[in-house]
Amino acid sequence: MLNFLFPSTIISTFFILYFGYQFLKGSITLLKLLYWLIFGIYFTCIINFTLFPFPYQKYLIQVMIEDQLGHNHNFIPFKSIVDTINYGSISIVLKQIAGNVLLFIPLGFAFPILFFKITNKKTILIGFTLSLAIELIQAISGLFLGYNYRSCDIDDIILNTIGTIIGLAMYKASSRYFKSFEEFIDKNLTL
Repeated sequence: MLNFLFPSTIISTFFILYFGYQFLKGSITLLKLLYWLIFGIYFTCIINFTLFPFPYQKYLIQVMIEDQLGHNHNFIPFKSIVDTINYGSISIVLKQIAGNVLLFIPLGFAFPILFFKITNKKTILIGFTLSLAIELIQAISGLFLGYNYRSCDIDDIILNTIGTIIGLAMYKASSRYFKSFEEFIDKNLTL
């Protein structure tokens, strides 16, 4: 199985080099550099949780196909949510439903911080689009592997988008305090 070590190293290196350069150039503040580095860690975690590990060994894929270990795709809105609530244990409900919501709360919170002029609608659209991209990658990878290693689920997109909206609402509720904190840090923390 391909784990996330190599891709995470590439993504992390990109974030460090690009935003470190922007900081040294004076384009961003130390606080903004910190925000971008934290966001880079968060982004690598999303990729890790949703796409990895990835099977590439032929014998492993063959065993998984023979043992029918693939997942089913779900294109019916709310079907897997209802099934999880009705038939799953509390740990499965928390992992599937709460996990999908929680995964995207930081995105909704971070985008207004990283992009001052971004609208609420664009933030939500970015959360939706990222979630859709992840689900499409999961579906397409199943086509290439010959079985569904990860499921493509419309409910994941719905729950991730709800998470983005909650994160955005949390930012809006705390933005007055957050801006005061940023002003304090920018005044008192310089290199």
